[in-house]
Amino acid sequence: MAEERPEADRDDRLNEILLAYVEAVERGEAPDLKPVLDAHPEHAARLTAFFATRDRLDRVAAPLRAIAGADSRRARDPDLGATGFAPPPAPGRPAPGAEIGRVGDFRLIREVGRGGMGVVYEAEQVSLRRRVALKVLPFAAAIDPRHLQRFRNEAQAAAQLHHTHIVPVFAVGAEGGVHFYAMQFIDGQSLAQLLADLRRAGGRSRSAHSPGGPPGSSEVHLEPTGAADRTARGPQPTGAIPSAAISAERAARRRDYFRRVADLIRQAADALEYAHQVGVVHRDIKPANLLLDATGRLWVADFGLAQIRNDVGLTATGELVGTVRYMSPEQALGTPGLVDHRSDIYSLGASLYELLTLSPVFTGEDSRGVLHRLAEEEPSAPRTLDRAIPAELETIVLKAIAKGPADRYASAQEFAADLQRFLNDRPILARRPTLADRATKWVRRHRGTALAAVLVLLLVSAGLAVSTAVIVREHAGTKAALGRERDANERERERAREAAEQRAAAEDNYLRTRRAVDLFVELSDEEALDFPPLAPLRQRLLEAAVAYYQELSDRREDAALRKGLDASLVRLARLREELDAFNEVNTVLLLDQPAVQTELKLTPDQVGRLAPVLDRLWAQLRAPVPGQKNGPRRQVADLVAALRREVGAVVTAAQDRRLRELFFQLPGPHVFGTALLDALGLTDQQKREVRRIHTEAMHASMRPPDDSREDRYDRFDEAWREANARIVALLTPPQRARLAEMTGAPAPSGIHLPRPSAQARK
Repeated sequence: MAEERPEADRDDRLNEILLAYVEAVERGEAPDLKPVLDAHPEHAARLTAFFATRDRLDRVAAPLRAIAGADSRRARDPDLGATGFAPPPAPGRPAPGAEIGRVGDFRLIREVGRGGMGVVYEAEQVSLRRRVALKVLPFAAAIDPRHLQRFRNEAQAAAQLHHTHIVPVFAVGAEGGVHFYAMQFIDGQSLAQLLADLRRAGGRSRSAHSPGGPPGSSEVHLEPTGAADRTARGPQPTGAIPSAAISAERAARRRDYFRRVADLIRQAADALEYAHQVGVVHRDIKPANLLLDATGRLWVADFGLAQIRNDVGLTATGELVGTVRYMSPEQALGTPGLVDHRSDIYSLGASLYELLTLSPVFTGEDSRGVLHRLAEEEPSAPRTLDRAIPAELETIVLKAIAKGPADRYASAQEFAADLQRFLNDRPILARRPTLADRATKWVRRHRGTALAAVLVLLLVSAGLAVSTAVIVREHAGTKAALGRERDANERERERAREAAEQRAAAEDNYLRTRRAVDLFVELSDEEALDFPPLAPLRQRLLEAAVAYYQELSDRREDAALRKGLDASLVRLARLREELDAFNEVNTVLLLDQPAVQTELKLTPDQVGRLAPVLDRLWAQLRAPVPGQKNGPRRQVADLVAALRREVGAVVTAAQDRRLRELFFQLPGPHVFGTALLDALGLTDQQKREVRRIHTEAMHASMRPPDDSREDRYDRFDEAWREANARIVALLTPPQRARLAEMTGAPAPSGIHLPRPSAQARK
């Protein structure tokens, strides 16, 4: 590996030199070769071989650079680029027979678009006298094997598809180092251009809505992933459906406009269904890649980011592919395995949404803001933006852009079929989500919070039941007091008044219990419980209950309530002590094992001084306090402080540190506790997996005791040793290194968690 890295670094440096040279040439400069060779003698041989072909490359590239230089000074709209799109003839275009250069069998007439994935020219295939759109890969991009493979992937994907609504590919080739492919020339405009015209006609600000807005608009192209070709806006096409006419149609005949838009998206859905059937997922569907010709036919273009079945070599895990504004939620995660044909359905639905409302589904200051809203928020219903939109069409759009792939149309064909039903004035199959559906989806996305809410509601229900019982009891007491009042003296009437006050207090307690519901819900929201360990869960719920009892205690002197409050405070204190005390005691009890004494290099004097401490600790743990359940557990908390002083007076700091390292190498639930998981920096996904493994290990180690005590200890060790090994396997290399630092050198064999039976034999 040490030898491979310098070689890779040299190749990267050579690529940088060549890329700088080619970019200078494409800017119209004439770089001097001698200074380049003198500055990089280690690459002289390879650079000389590259420059030897410069004249031949220049002859091919000269006309391309000339037209590129002129067009680079024009303002470009990043979202209007689409493979195979070009405006139709307009004043000032080259006369018939004119050309700006040749590439193979193709005579270049004019540039009609450019972007990170290539430059598109209107051209003529000389041998067939056929007008075509020729897409050429720039020299700078051709140097990068990844860009070159993406370009080939686009041509391969488009060439596999033969459909009336997909731009066909005629030829693919390379000439003099220039890679290109030819496709049908579409006289028309993209739907992105149509949207821009409609927004201008409606008086909307281009900077706020147009894909070509300035930085800060919601349109974000991710160029490192080959996001989208960018096409310079040419003259308005004469052969396309006039955008002014469509604008007038939208303003005057809204129903006709919405039906026209639905029909265009239906055509695109038919094309995508065909592509999906042959194993091609587009992954960059947006208005810029949907072309409208003069006859009203829609064409799907630009398969530069397409994913072909069984081809996973071009997209790395975590790489965002596509245009953020139209990207599906699973596509935004950057995980290739999650993206399938339903991602195209979302993107097509987002395009339909924008055509209906003239607003994107989500906007933001930058790509991060758009991605956050995409993950966390639900889109606004189209009819909240424009009440004229038909309700059936709104339902179709909302189903297509559902966050969960399973909630969308199962196929593009189903999407197209529902649009056709709308056009035929027949009932659509899509249904608006009910309140129960929305609640189910919310629970699916927030499982931990939902579980915590259920636990809190159970506690609240118990509190309500107690309050109801108190109210019933107080009402009975009040009735009895009122009955005695008829024949009683003034003292009995005073007692009746006290009973009435008790009833009012009970009713007040009931209202306070209802307010406690809000407290518990707020607590669960802040804690975001997600299958927490039992002890922390008990602690949080007990703290909330103690706060409730404390409030009741402040209102009235009730011995029963104060007794309950005191008991709760004691339980809370014990719970907090237990979280640390048992681990501390078990750590100290390891000193009773000869293997530990040897590992710590304890002197005979230290062993002798520790022996009475350990014997006394064992005796106290085995002897419960009379009249108490959990006697040993109560004593443990009381012993810890004294135990630390006694042991600390015997062992050195280094021995104490090694002792704790040994303890955390033993199998058991104490190893990967909450504090250690936080110290290792585990992700939420890793923590969920750790909790699942802990649950399985707990079940395995707590089966009914059908064997001896020693066998049960062995079963416990085996279950938790396997569980801890599985958890270690989940860690990343840096996390494992951090764990090794915390646990120290591996423990010698023969060390195990303290066992009372082993001490008894001793």
